[in-house]
Amino acid sequence: MAHFLDSNVIIGYIFDNADTQGKYAKIVMRIPEEKHSGQTVKNECFGFNENGRCQTVKSDITREFRRVIAALNRGSEVSEILEEMEKINTLDNKRCRTCIIIRDIAEKYNGDAIRLASVLRTSQRNFDAGCLRRRDDVDKKIIFHERDLSYTDIYNTLKEYIEDMDDIEVIIDAHHVGLDICNLVLVSGDKDVTSFEELIRKVTSITDVKRLSSFADYVGIQN
Repeated sequence: MAHFLDSNVIIGYIFDNADTQGKYAKIVMRIPEEKHSGQTVKNECFGFNENGRCQTVKSDITREFRRVIAALNRGSEVSEILEEMEKINTLDNKRCRTCIIIRDIAEKYNGDAIRLASVLRTSQRNFDAGCLRRRDDVDKKIIFHERDLSYTDIYNTLKEYIEDMDDIEVIIDAHHVGLDICNLVLVSGDKDVTSFEELIRKVTSITDVKRLSSFADYVGIQN
């Protein structure tokens, strides 16, 4: 059974524990079945000249690391920094991606701000290197398909229920691939996609639609 991956799967995999769905995305990427995706997803993730969503996330993470290190150098307490990050995470459309990473490291070096700042610099470099490795994995493991057909009837049906046009384009990209690949499963972390599972199966070639988080209990994959 082959999988067609939405952009949130790829982004979650690349940014690992700096993404709320990273742990599930890693499981999906370790499953031996074929992995496919489309040009809509590729453009969203990587854009042109690497200026897509992944670059935005990477910039956010780099900025957060630097702000925490600067705060430590100014004498701020680790507990104060983490408390502020947690407050940000309660706001709509706001979140600190590095909160979990920094909290885990801080537990080992709490009380030694100088040492913690140094370790965070190293952790940032290691994290960046890990993201680059996982980005290479994406190119090696995922087959990206282009589409030159509009499938107007399917588009018009989906737009009656799904508001986000990009979501519709991803679904149609998957349909295009599913015409040539049997038992294609669309995997997405977007509830605006997965909540229309029955409709998608009815009007497209997609065999099934799975929530990214549903892979939490996948048997046979080691974390």
